[in-house]
Amino acid sequence: MNVLLDVKMFLSFLVTGNLVTVMLIGAYLWHHKDDDTLNTFFYAKCIQTIAWIIAIFRGGPFDFAAVSLANSVLFIGYSIESIALLKLLRYYTKSIRTLYLWITILNILGFHLILFFNNQFNYRVAFASIGIVALLVVPVLRMIRGKHLSLLMRLMGYLYLFIILILLIRALVALLINHSSEPGPITVLLAYGFVFITINLTMILGGTGFILLLKEMTDKELVRLANYDDLTKTLNRRAFFEQTKQCLDQYAKKKVKVSFLLFDVDRFKCINDTHGHDIGDRVLRDLSKRIYRQIGPDNLFSRFGGDEFAILMPGLDEEQSTASAERIRAEIAGAEIHLPDKPLNYTISIGLLTLLPDRYTDIENLYISCDNALYGAKKSGKNSVYRGQYQDEY
Repeated sequence: MNVLLDVKMFLSFLVTGNLVTVMLIGAYLWHHKDDDTLNTFFYAKCIQTIAWIIAIFRGGPFDFAAVSLANSVLFIGYSIESIALLKLLRYYTKSIRTLYLWITILNILGFHLILFFNNQFNYRVAFASIGIVALLVVPVLRMIRGKHLSLLMRLMGYLYLFIILILLIRALVALLINHSSEPGPITVLLAYGFVFITINLTMILGGTGFILLLKEMTDKELVRLANYDDLTKTLNRRAFFEQTKQCLDQYAKKKVKVSFLLFDVDRFKCINDTHGHDIGDRVLRDLSKRIYRQIGPDNLFSRFGGDEFAILMPGLDEEQSTASAERIRAEIAGAEIHLPDKPLNYTISIGLLTLLPDRYTDIENLYISCDNALYGAKKSGKNSVYRGQYQDEY
């Protein structure tokens, strides 16, 4: 069989597979047009498809131009695919963008140095393989070694790692076989056979795996939006009550006390009226950041609405919870919001109670009891902690 025909057969398979992948991603993208990460990945696959189409025209009078343009476009396509993966990992920064710009430029320049001064098929294959590895290695390492990643993300990382290994083997094989500017049948089988397997794996990963990962990330974001307050990054009231119910059941079985804090910002309406709602929002963000530094990882912290917040402290008795509440109050009392004219200080009043939960403990009664304690803190002069008692019925 003609060597060039063998090459074009491999390339035709790659073009067909890429076109199918592009169409599938395009169909999904039709309903997610504003997704920047998905758009980036779609552009990468389109560019890679164009590169393989150009490569089909190698041979004859256009051989040099086709090899030059196809590989240049392919480097750009893989660079954009890596950027899409890094965006998915939320690891794409200005420095990463600069890094990938330089890697892509160096790949294209290096390939053309070989093409102009030592145009041997083996060297071209080896350099192109290593160049693609250089583009993929950063996102692959992040997918494998990153913290708090899902099983699907790690699986994708190892599959991409397998692709990197195939590309490195392809480069090694290309360097070991006979040097020639025109490949023979064995060279085609080894070099293009490897790339055929590799690119087809990439298409499977790109078409299905990436969309699955994107959907997983979208689902996590929807859960976050459903459970957290966007301004303060605290639990919203519904999520707080759900998790508090589970926690009360758990500690009732353990027969261990829990403490509940309810607090708001003193004279918050005056802050809004005097300085505007933007400054009021800054106060709430500052408050939540400071309190997160004061509470443990097992504490539940929630914004109920406006300037009202709650904290559930599992396992803390009266003495421990009083110390924690006073520490929080003192931290906020020392807070300062920097304004153009003068600093803004603010304080909070805290209602506090401790109880040994049982199966009859009612969350609404818990909230009302603590709200009464908060009222006591306000009556005692604000910027204070007032301990109340849990009442079974209201």
